[in-house]
Amino acid sequence: MPTVVRVARKYTGVPYRLGGNTMSGIDCSGLIYNVFQEVGLRMPRISWQQSEVGYEVDVNAIRPGDLLFFVPDQGKAGYVSHAAIVTEVRNYETDIRFIHASSSRGVREDNLYSSYFKGRFVKALRPF
Repeated sequence: MPTVVRVARKYTGVPYRLGGNTMSGIDCSGLIYNVFQEVGLRMPRISWQQSEVGYEVDVNAIRPGDLLFFVPDQGKAGYVSHAAIVTEVRNYETDIRFIHASSSRGVREDNLYSSYFKGRFVKALRPF
């Protein structure tokens, strides 16, 4: 398991806070920023800026530690507004797990193929 995944999982259960950057409240880009900083890698603080770091990878090449980016509305229009770190690939067609700061449920792991995220996913990046 990559170090970034291990570090990210330490934030599981932390409540969501827009602009948050601590264990008492964090947002999606703050989670990525903190995790990468903790493992010694520099990352921008805002999700759309994070979506421009590294290089794009196909879904069938995603691996733990890669980043996923989402838009607010189903149908892939709009700007990147949500970001996550891949934690586990169980099956490339049905089950790619990621950790993120959910605005309604705090830091948790979800499946890329859930109905909510599948339609909002725009790209995967390997940041380093």
